[in-house]
Amino acid sequence: MPSIWSDTNKVEELFLKHTDKVKECLDVFFDLIKMYIEQGKSKQVLELSEQVHSLETEADNIRREIIHLLIGKSFLLPNTRRDFLSLLECIDKVADYSEAITDYIFLQDMDISSIGKSKLEEIFIITEKQFKLLQRAVGFLFKDINRAFELVLEIDQLESEVDVIERLLISRLTKERPDLDLCTKILYRDFINMVANISDKIEDAGDEIEIIIAMRKV
Repeated sequence: MPSIWSDTNKVEELFLKHTDKVKECLDVFFDLIKMYIEQGKSKQVLELSEQVHSLETEADNIRREIIHLLIGKSFLLPNTRRDFLSLLECIDKVADYSEAITDYIFLQDMDISSIGKSKLEEIFIITEKQFKLLQRAVGFLFKDINRAFELVLEIDQLESEVDVIERLLISRLTKERPDLDLCTKILYRDFINMVANISDKIEDAGDEIEIIIAMRKV
């Protein structure tokens, strides 16, 4: 079982800690959106919003710690260091997007209850599966790059499923909602795109893992 690292566990430990924190942020974000659809800006929703912001900050702090650690590791080739930094940024974007979407719906004071709750929840379920696969892939990247590669392929397949749902929801806005004015449709479309983009960012992280594996096998 080929591995990337031979003389340190600290990088692995921090990467796994970071992915765990981003996953926690993502989970709270999904809970927030589902509750927001039902309750609007309730006290519970506002508390979840604060949690999203707090968890994003915690993830960002771990990201900085990893950056400082990678910069100081002289045994890493420059290209390897760069690829791991790119992977780190892709994973961190998942927390960034969770925070950004939360701010978007709050600042716009959006009513997203009519977008299609069941389809949104499908996106959430698939995206959650994707991120769990990403967590496992990151772990295997430090132990068994062949298994990590298999998990990345599964991530790509799930991202395609999200794309289908995203197109369906946007199509419905265009063809089946004459009651909505153009500005509202644009707001809804952008919200749908932003939610689906979380899946894209997870796929991007998977692509970075593929690059790391390919460079390892050269």
